[in-house]
Amino acid sequence: MTATEAAPEAATTRWAAIVAVGFAQLTVAGAMSSMAVALPLIRTEFGVSEAATAWVLLSYALPMGAVAIAAGRLADRADLRAVAVFSMAALTVASVAAALAPTFGLLLAARAGGGLLGGLLFGMTGRIIVTAAAPAQRGRAMSVIALLMTVGGMGMVGAGGFVAAAFDWRGLFWVFAVMGAGAVAAVAVSVPSNGTGLPRPDRALLADTALSGGAIVAFLLAFEYVDSAPWIALGAFASSVALGAVWARRASSAPTVALLRSPQLGGALLSLTLLSSVTGLLNFSLPFLLTDVRGLRPELVSTVMLAFIGGVAVMTPLAGWLADRFGPGRVSLAGAGLVVAAVVPLLFVGAGTGLVGLGARIGLLGLAFGVFNSPMNTHLLNAAPPEQSGTAGAFMATTRTIGTSLGPVLAALAWGLGATAVDGYRLSAWTVAVVMLAGAALQATTRPWRRT
Repeated sequence: MTATEAAPEAATTRWAAIVAVGFAQLTVAGAMSSMAVALPLIRTEFGVSEAATAWVLLSYALPMGAVAIAAGRLADRADLRAVAVFSMAALTVASVAAALAPTFGLLLAARAGGGLLGGLLFGMTGRIIVTAAAPAQRGRAMSVIALLMTVGGMGMVGAGGFVAAAFDWRGLFWVFAVMGAGAVAAVAVSVPSNGTGLPRPDRALLADTALSGGAIVAFLLAFEYVDSAPWIALGAFASSVALGAVWARRASSAPTVALLRSPQLGGALLSLTLLSSVTGLLNFSLPFLLTDVRGLRPELVSTVMLAFIGGVAVMTPLAGWLADRFGPGRVSLAGAGLVVAAVVPLLFVGAGTGLVGLGARIGLLGLAFGVFNSPMNTHLLNAAPPEQSGTAGAFMATTRTIGTSLGPVLAALAWGLGATAVDGYRLSAWTVAVVMLAGAALQATTRPWRRT
């Protein structure tokens, strides 16, 4: 790949580009989350097992994680508009291919292609924000993208069931094809360009992608099998460590490794990983408590859990303004403290806790997480040198993915130690809370209140 001159930091904010990138990210993420409702229909049509249908999600998520770091490094020297357009166009084509897939294998292949090439956008978002948003408005720009993904993602998960019911599972892919085409047009007219066009991948880039991507995929697969097949999980983890070690020793990885060794950035990334384990509560402990103890139907469980999304959506715009006004490091640190404090009422939930009270506690956690989320993303971008903002954004996305995978695994392991369902819930909730407390404490040690 030939090196190109990276686009400079923005002097004024291009809000059209920020909204376009937010919509594009919503399209990429929605193609993952909303497909969960279609898995039973896919199982019936192709006659596969429930375990096999999980690969409809994994075949999309794993390539997306694999390409993130390479895409971030590419963003630091590539034509952002050209790569963004290519990424969303590839996702559009993959969505059409999935909608027309005659076999289960071809469906998985289309999903893998969409995740691999559509996932390029996730790795480049950090650099696009730096080049499209003025430093004084970067927090608000980040909050716009976070708000679009939060509210839009919530709506798409709900709408996915209606689309699948009316048009079968293939209708979901046609919806994403239309959204992908709209995202192509939006980023083409708004994302800044340096006029160099698409870069040509060379051997070094392909080797870096294989090594770093393989390490990430193996690490995520270890989480998938830690409970059902521990030996497979151990082997995947060992493979991840080996591939990561080889990647870190390559000369081309030296700038990225140096960035990770920065106490401020490296500590903040680890903190983000630990605090993202809140998904252990949201995606495992609380749903199982509501199902096993309260006997709620799935739609009622989803309604109660939406209180978290609502809290995040309400607080995100204010958090962006606070980050620009007082500094993203200070606001994200305060948000981390609020998240830990908001978890405390959920530690003492029991069989007699009312749904209204439980929903209020979940909503409070959402409000606190909204204070933390977008300021933390902004802080990570500001902590990196401008010429490595794409790499920092890629690591931000990767560590968040690892954290959201870690949380449910820890919660599930702790739940199994309880004598009753309520005991299992409390053990899992305390385990996640301790991990999150460690994340907040770690962030404080990086002194994020300093100007970067």
